[in-house]
Amino acid sequence: MTDILIISDGYPSKGLPYSAFIATLAEEMTRQGMRVHVIAPQSLTKHWLRGVPLAPRHFTQEVDGRTIEVYRPYSITAGDGRLGFITRGFNRLVATCTAKRLQRPDIVYAHFWLNAAMAIPYIKATKLPLVVVTGEDIIPAGQISSSDKEWLKAIVKAVICVSTKNRNESVSIGLADEKRCSVIPNAYSPNVFYKEDATSIRRKLGLKNDDFVVAFCGRFNERKGVFRLDAALKQLNNPQIKAIYIGSPMDNNTVVPDYTGIAFMGPLPHNEIVHYLNAADVFVLPSIAEGCPNSVIEAMACGLPVISSDLPFNEDILNSNSSILIEPKNIDAIADAIQLLFLDTTMRQQLAKESLSKAESLRIENRTKKILSIMQT
Repeated sequence: MTDILIISDGYPSKGLPYSAFIATLAEEMTRQGMRVHVIAPQSLTKHWLRGVPLAPRHFTQEVDGRTIEVYRPYSITAGDGRLGFITRGFNRLVATCTAKRLQRPDIVYAHFWLNAAMAIPYIKATKLPLVVVTGEDIIPAGQISSSDKEWLKAIVKAVICVSTKNRNESVSIGLADEKRCSVIPNAYSPNVFYKEDATSIRRKLGLKNDDFVVAFCGRFNERKGVFRLDAALKQLNNPQIKAIYIGSPMDNNTVVPDYTGIAFMGPLPHNEIVHYLNAADVFVLPSIAEGCPNSVIEAMACGLPVISSDLPFNEDILNSNSSILIEPKNIDAIADAIQLLFLDTTMRQQLAKESLSKAESLRIENRTKKILSIMQT
């Protein structure tokens, strides 16, 4: 049995559902016979100053009779600006100290480049193979020192890129050798996301049979584009068009969408999102930066046509057969795309059919097999 240590900056726990995509991969690795440990430092500073809840420092997750061990050591952080070296220094220290107390793994899997840099002292000491997944919206190259870049380029055995965009960016900023890169898009768990009858959830949300429902899932911030979507819906001003906004503001921000036709707004446990997506007629994500958007893939698994950004991060998962691609900062373009699908039932059904078809190739078991094959090689 291969022992894999995942180094991450988050992991979901009870009441804290964020970073569910990391857990999805860890769970599938476990199902496929791996022994998985996770180290994900969490910020005491955010807890003290902003009231951000803390997860248990250690907990286990049961998956089909096997156990994932999750460690969330406390760290001191100071943002990512001029004092960012404090954040990176403490995260590196607590991650290294935690890893040294664990049973020695066979391989280290770093989720994103900053976490790969966090693992450098441990890799230097143990000589273990290091695999990195790059899925950042924008790789924070300025937060990785020149010496760390050189070390990473030399010691990383393989780079899993969630999009061609991420591969090209990793190579261009000197973090990776293209020969070691493999493009494997993000994926969804068919046990969690699937197409289902929406009658009961639409009734629960007070939606009528002829309501046209637009769904969004993500943080309520400028990057994800929820406020541009909200502005587009206000511009259409159609009482038959309703909105489902799954998510919440970042940290202490309090601004939320205020379209009059909101049927639901707020965060949801990861395993409940599927019901709300199935209540929708279309999924919209006008994001300006992604690695490879999990929310789009999960919406496709629920059979939704997609309206999203005509940007490189979508090129590996979306095309004109399953989506309408728009300029994400253009509110008129967002509104026009929604109006088109509202009026054209045939087009909506065809895009939905193609979404389901494409989703079949984006199942988590397939992605995990590819990643484990690269690790074994």
